[in-house]
Amino acid sequence: MWSLRDRRIQNGDIVYAIFTPKENLRQAPEMQKQQPCETNGTEGIRCHIMLKGYFEVVVDLESDTMATLRHKLSDTSGIPAHVLHHRGDYSMSDTLQRCGISEGSTVSFSLSSFSEETSHDETFYFNDVVPSVSQTLKGISVFFSSLHTIAKHTDVPRKKLLAYLRKLTGCNPLAQSLHQLCRNERITRNQKIALVEGLYMLFRQLLPKQGSQRGEKSIEDQDVFENSLYCWAHLINKAKDQTPEYEVFAPITLVSEDGNHLFEPIRVPGVPTVFERADVLDKIKDGVKIPNCTEEPLRECSLQRAADVEKILLSMPRHVRTYPLWIHHDKVSGHNFQVKIEWTFGSMVEGLKSFPCLNVMPPLQLKDLGTTRSSLVMLSEDNLGIYLYKDKGSPDMIKVHDCLDGKVKTVDLNVLAAKTGDHRDDETFITTRTPKEAILVLMDTSSSMEEECYENAEIKKINAVKELFDNFATRSMAYDFHHVVGLVKFDSFVKTLCTFTENLETFKEHLRDLKASGCTLLYDALRRGARELEKVKERFPDCRLRLICLTDGNDSGSLTEPVAVTVKLLKSDIIVDSILLGYVENNMLHGISNATGGCCFKPQTTKDGLKLFEIETVLSLEQRKPKTKLDACSVSESRLMGLFAAHGYDEYPETFLPSQINERVTLTESAVKKKICESKDGRFMEKDKRILEELKSLHCDPHPFFRVFPLESDFTFWRILMQGPPDTPYETGVFELYCQFGPNYPVKPPVLRFVTDVYHCNVNSVGRICHNIFDRNYNAHITMKEIFDAVYGLLIVPEPDDPLDSILAEEFLTSREMYEQEAKKHTEEHAGKSSLDDMEKKLMDPVPQFVPQHLLCPLTKKMFVDPVRTVYGTVYERKAIEGHLKQHKYDPLAGPGHELEMSDLISDWNMKKMVIDYRSRQIQ
Repeated sequence: MWSLRDRRIQNGDIVYAIFTPKENLRQAPEMQKQQPCETNGTEGIRCHIMLKGYFEVVVDLESDTMATLRHKLSDTSGIPAHVLHHRGDYSMSDTLQRCGISEGSTVSFSLSSFSEETSHDETFYFNDVVPSVSQTLKGISVFFSSLHTIAKHTDVPRKKLLAYLRKLTGCNPLAQSLHQLCRNERITRNQKIALVEGLYMLFRQLLPKQGSQRGEKSIEDQDVFENSLYCWAHLINKAKDQTPEYEVFAPITLVSEDGNHLFEPIRVPGVPTVFERADVLDKIKDGVKIPNCTEEPLRECSLQRAADVEKILLSMPRHVRTYPLWIHHDKVSGHNFQVKIEWTFGSMVEGLKSFPCLNVMPPLQLKDLGTTRSSLVMLSEDNLGIYLYKDKGSPDMIKVHDCLDGKVKTVDLNVLAAKTGDHRDDETFITTRTPKEAILVLMDTSSSMEEECYENAEIKKINAVKELFDNFATRSMAYDFHHVVGLVKFDSFVKTLCTFTENLETFKEHLRDLKASGCTLLYDALRRGARELEKVKERFPDCRLRLICLTDGNDSGSLTEPVAVTVKLLKSDIIVDSILLGYVENNMLHGISNATGGCCFKPQTTKDGLKLFEIETVLSLEQRKPKTKLDACSVSESRLMGLFAAHGYDEYPETFLPSQINERVTLTESAVKKKICESKDGRFMEKDKRILEELKSLHCDPHPFFRVFPLESDFTFWRILMQGPPDTPYETGVFELYCQFGPNYPVKPPVLRFVTDVYHCNVNSVGRICHNIFDRNYNAHITMKEIFDAVYGLLIVPEPDDPLDSILAEEFLTSREMYEQEAKKHTEEHAGKSSLDDMEKKLMDPVPQFVPQHLLCPLTKKMFVDPVRTVYGTVYERKAIEGHLKQHKYDPLAGPGHELEMSDLISDWNMKKMVIDYRSRQIQ
C-alpha cells in the first residue's frame, strides 16, 4: 500500500528485515469484489486521507453512516476500507448527520493496518508465533514464562540487561521490543516476532552446539528455548558490569494538543512540538499565534512535515499515545550475534541459583507463600507456567497462566504437586519479598472460650474466633499485603502453632484445630510474642511489628508482670491490638494496647467482628494514623488501668491520609502551563511527561462527571471531585478522591482512592477501590480517562462477586432494594450536602476566566464538556438537559409546547470540536 518514500525511508536509512516462517504473516482481509456503493445522496463532503490528500465524496447525510462513508471513500480512493480510520469519537453505526457532519465538511482519515479495537486483556505470553527453527512445546512454555519474569520482576537490572543485549546482538528491534515489554506496554506482532527470532539467535550462540570445542554436551537446535532460564541468568550476571548510559529513550508523543491521535504531524518554525496540520491551518485562518513560533504571520508554506513522527505513526497501532524512541543509534555498535565463549554450560546451570526469580517454584512451596508476585511453576512435565495469585475463595487453589494456550486457569496445588512429583513438607520461614509488617496473632484458648460468645447467638467463642481470623486471613490475601503472619495460642501453656509465613492458608489450617481448655497466661503470651517479633526485626530491620491479641478474660497465672511486658513492647517498638470477646472488662489489656500505640476493640455481634476484620486499617498499619505512645519510663499499673477512662474502646482505627491532601491545588490549565515552562529547563522525567499528557487530555476533553485539581507544588498528586452517576443511589452525591502517581508510573497504575466515605461493596472504609483495571487488566497504555470510566461504571454496576466488603456484597445479592436505600441514605449524609460547584470553591478560590458566550451551556452557564443538540437546534450540556427532561418534557429555551425526549438528543461534534480547540489554546 505504501512505498518506501511514503513510509519516510530515505537513502542511507537502516532497515531491519526479520526472516520468519510464512505462518507468522497475517494477510490483510480479502476485499470481495463489490459494486461501488450506491450514491443516493446529493451532499458533497471532503475526506482527507493521511499522506494521500483530499477526496470528494457524495453522501446522504440523513441515511449514510460512518461505515458507509468509509466504503464510499475506499471506492473513490482505491484504498482498502479496513485500513481507513476516521478521526474523532464517531460510532460506525451513527448517521453522518448525528455525527455533526454537514455538506462541505472535511472528515479526516488515517491509514493503519492495525485494528481499531483494542483489548486490555491481550496477552503477549502466548504461543502464537512459529519460530524459524522449530522448538519443543516445553521450550515454548519455558521461553515465554521466563520472558514474563524478566519483564515483570523489579529486581532484574533491565537497563544494564538491555545494554548488554544490544552490545551482543546489534539488533535494535530486539532491544526496543524488550524495553517496551518491560514497561508493561502492548507491543506489535512484528515486535513479538523480533523477540522470538532475535532471542533464539542469541540463546543459540550462548549454548553449546554440536561440533563446538567446549568439551561438554551439546544442545540441539530444537531444544534451545528449553534452556532459556540458564541463558537469562547468564545474561543478567554478565550485564552487571555494563554501563547503561546509552539506554536513553525519548518519549515521542503521537497525539495532538486536544488528545486526538495525530493524522498529519507537522512542525512550525522555532517550535520543537509536533502539531496536527489541520489544527495549525485553523489557527492560521483565525489569526491565532503559536507561542515561540519564529515566523509571523505564519504561512501554510512554512509548515514542515514531521517525517520522523509519520514513520512511527505508520508502524504503531492507534492506541499507542507515546512511543519510546532510542536516541543513541550513532554511539553504540553491536557484535552482530558473534559471541566469544568464555564459560561452560555447567557454569550457566550453576549461575541460575543466584537468581531466585528465575527458579521454578515447587507447588508445595507455593502453599508456604502468601499472595505474592508471580513465580514460575511446572504445570506438567512439559509445560512451565506462571503462578499469578492465590484464589480468594478456595484453600490451595491458585491462578496460573498457561503460555501454550494463553489462558488463565485455576489449579489445585495438591493435585499439581502429585502431578509434578513435589512431596516436600517444609515448615521453614520462607518469604519471596521483604515483609513490610510482621503480625503475630495471640489466641486465647482457655476453657472459658467454650462458652457462648454473644447473647442469642448460638456460637461458641472459640468458633467465633476461628471465623473472625479466617476472615482476617482471606481479606489480607485479597489485599496482597507484604505481611508475614504467625500464630501463638495461650491457655495453661503458651505454644507457637504457626511460625511466620506469607501463606495465610497455612495460618487458617492451624486455626481450625484449636480447642479450648486451661487458664489464661495472657502476659506470658505477650512476652512470647515480643520475643518472636524481635527475631523478625533482626532479619528485616524496617519491618513494622504488631501483636493481635484476642481474649475473653483477664490474665490468670502468668509469671510476667504487665508493666514489665509493656516496657519490653515499647522498647521493641511493637504495637498491640486487642479484641475482647463476650462481656469481659479487661482494662489492663486495653491500657497495654493504647500505651503501645494500638487499639482495643470490643465487637458486640459476630457481624461486627467480621466487619472489623475487613477494615484495612485493622488488617494493616500502612494506612493507619499513628497513635501517641506512652514513654517507657512512665509506665505503671495505675497508668495503664487509667487509660480506659480517657480513651474507651476503639470502633476502628483512624485512616492516615497523604499529607498532600491539605495542600493548595490549582486548575489543570495552570498546572500544564507551569510544567511546560519547567520542561524547557530540562527538569522533566519520562513519568512527568506522561502525567502532563494525561492532564492536557483531561483539560482539553474533560470527563463529564470528574473535575481534576493538581497540587500547586506537585502535579503528580491530584485531588478529584466526582459527581455521582444519574439514576443510581449516588446521584445526589459529590465525592472527593485523590490520585497519586508513583515512581513506576505508567508501568504501574496510579493509586486512586476515595476520600469521601462510600457505601459500596467494591470500596472499603479507607477508600480503596477494587477493579481489575488497577491490577490484572492494567497496562501502560491505559489513560486516566479510562480509569475514571471504570470507577464511574463501578458505581453504576457493582461487582459483588469480587467485593472489598463482604457484608455489603451479601446485602446487595440478597436484598438489593435495602442495599440501594442504605447507599442513597449514606450518600445524602456523607456526600450530598454540597454541590459540585460548592465543593470546588472549598478546594480553591474561584479564578475569573473569559469564555466565549457560544461555548457556554445556557443551563449551567459553564463551558460545554459533552454537548448535545436538540431537534430545535438548541445546544445543551448532556447531563444538564437530561436532568431537566426528567421533570419537564420540553426544550427549556424553546419553552413549553416544544416537546423534547431523551431520544431527540444527539452529540454535537462541531460544538465539541470548538470547545476542544478553545481549551487547547488555553494551555499554549
